[in-house]
Amino acid sequence: MSRRWAAGLLAIACAGCHGGGPLLHPAHVLRPGTVSLGGGVSGEMVIAGAATAPPGASTGGGPAATEDAARRKLSEIAVAPGVAPWVSGRVGIEGDNEAGLTYTGRALRLDGRHAFSLGEATALSVGLGASALFAGGPGAEENDVLGAGIDVPVLLGFRSDADLYALWLGPRLGLELLGGEVRLPAAGAATPGPPVDASGQHLKVGFVLGVRGGFRHVHVALEATATYHHATGEIAGAPVSIDQGTIVPGGGLTVTF
Repeated sequence: MSRRWAAGLLAIACAGCHGGGPLLHPAHVLRPGTVSLGGGVSGEMVIAGAATAPPGASTGGGPAATEDAARRKLSEIAVAPGVAPWVSGRVGIEGDNEAGLTYTGRALRLDGRHAFSLGEATALSVGLGASALFAGGPGAEENDVLGAGIDVPVLLGFRSDADLYALWLGPRLGLELLGGEVRLPAAGAATPGPPVDASGQHLKVGFVLGVRGGFRHVHVALEATATYHHATGEIAGAPVSIDQGTIVPGGGLTVTF
């Protein structure tokens, strides 16, 4: 049994090529000097705009198949559907501010945010995150892509007096730039072809809904983000673009001290 648990944790930790990156924090910021540490898991599920060739296109080795493979590859490195870990640390700063560092498999994100009090139980926070992207991921031999991204989450949140529960919602906008090499499937071969140049720009527009419950220093958070993705770029010198819709469910346990 212990070996099965170890294998499962290792598989999650190595799922670096996948893109789920939830916030899993409420709109209210931590008190100055307070630290929170959290761990969990997330997933990126495509629900619209699968990266496949248009209906009726050839599935052989012609241009349609090549275009289909390029679109799938762009989705793989930009949207990156799949399961990913979530590990985060945050600290409260004077002046209703907060900073955090989060690892989500595909990205390492550093962010800061400020909260505006709208009453005893209500707050509005505005944040800015900067991410280093590892679109290839550990063990992803077919992709060697790196990049950078920024995102702006705006959260409206409510919480109980004793912080037994909290609810937050709001938009999250993001932009990413990617570049490197990928391997496309070779026609009639069981293995991918040689590396080819790849580059892309990825725009994300999402809406976040989250809830957290717990007591004193320990809380469990659940969150879901519906996101529209528009990615364009070049793979092997040919232009390619995709439009997809995803749902990113995530959950984690946080400890505050």
